[in-house]
Formats: sequence, C-alpha cells, structure tokens
Amino acid sequence: SKGWKVQLNKSTLPSLIIQENFANEVKSKNDKDDDKKFVNESVNSARWLVRAIEQRNSTTLKVAVEILRQQKSFFKNGPGHLKPLVLKDVADSVGMHESTVSRVTRAKLLQTPWGIFQMKDFFSSSLGEPDQEVHAAKTVRTILKEIVNNEKETKPYSDEQISKIFKDKGVNVARRTVAKYREMLNIPSSAERKRLMRLNKVINIEK
Repeated sequence: SKGWKVQLNKSTLPSLIIQENFANEVKSKNDKDDDKKFVNESVNSARWLVRAIEQRNSTTLKVAVEILRQQKSFFKNGPGHLKPLVLKDVADSVGMHESTVSRVTRAKLLQTPWGIFQMKDFFSSSLGEPDQEVHAAKTVRTILKEIVNNEKETKPYSDEQISKIFKDKGVNVARRTVAKYREMLNIPSSAERKRLMRLNKVINIEK
C-alpha cells in the first residue's frame, strides 16, 4: 500500500519478561510473610518497569509519526526541504507537554530514505536576529554545502553572495550567519577556496 510506515527498531530495545510462574512458586514454597512481601513488591516493581517502557515506546512512536506528518516534504524530497517546526507544534498535536516531547526526542535516531538523522534535527532553531524567519539549521547547512559544491571554477561565492542565494531560495539568512555555518562546516573563506581552486587546477595541468 502507498504511504509511509513508522516503526520502532525493536533490535535496539530491551526485552523484558516477568516470570510470574517462578514468582508464584517461590511464594508457595515460603511461609514467611516478609519473604512473600518481598516477592510481591519485586513483581510489582517489574510490572511497573515493563509498563513504563511500553509507554515510552508508544510515546516515541507517536512523536515520530507526528514529525513525519509535519515534515512530509523532507521525507519525500530530502534534507533541503525541512520546514520550520518547534516542540510546541508536535506537543499540541499529540496532546503532550513540550518537556515530554523534548525528553522523547533526546538521543533518539530516525532512519529515513535520506539517511539516519537525530530526531532533534527535525526541529527549527533560530538563525540570527529575532525578526528573521525561523528555519531548521539542518536545512541551512545542507543548502550551504550544495551552494559551495556548485561554485564555478575559480569563482567561489562570498558570504554576502551566498546570503543572496539563500534569499532567492526563500530562506532569510544574514551574511554573518552564513559565515557562522560555513565555519561550523569547516568550509574555508571565499579567498581561501579560490586559492585552493587555482592550486588544484595547476596540479591537474601538471598531471
């Protein structure tokens, strides 16, 4: 059938089974009230743990499904198509508190057609000035790498030019923000990239 399927990777989840028969057998062979109480408390504690894990898994699945629903363009078209999304958007949709969604998405991974991403990558972070449009940082990094990879030979874009290209794509990113993300990605300045391009051209000619 058409559509998307979201499922937990059970191979990474703990498998817990409560041996109820063994617990009952221990109680039947022991006449001491304290021992029976200990067994009952241990079994109840184990049951609570199993229910807690089941609840956590259910919550994780609900949040993942909502991320998919709100970020369909990403799953269909790739990292350059992430949409602005904050924890409150997902929390309101699934009827949970923001802190719960934040806890669920922490240190969790989502395998997608475009690779494995952290769940937190699907949420927006502010870029620069308060009045700027909020965009997912993952999208900005992806587009920035694409722009640099498509530069013409010996004519790298300045940070200001890259900022303009972003604006042409409908993403409002200031020049200094471009510089910040360029440095995060270990991409040299336009002057250094131009020098490396010329050097690479000389090496290719010598070959």
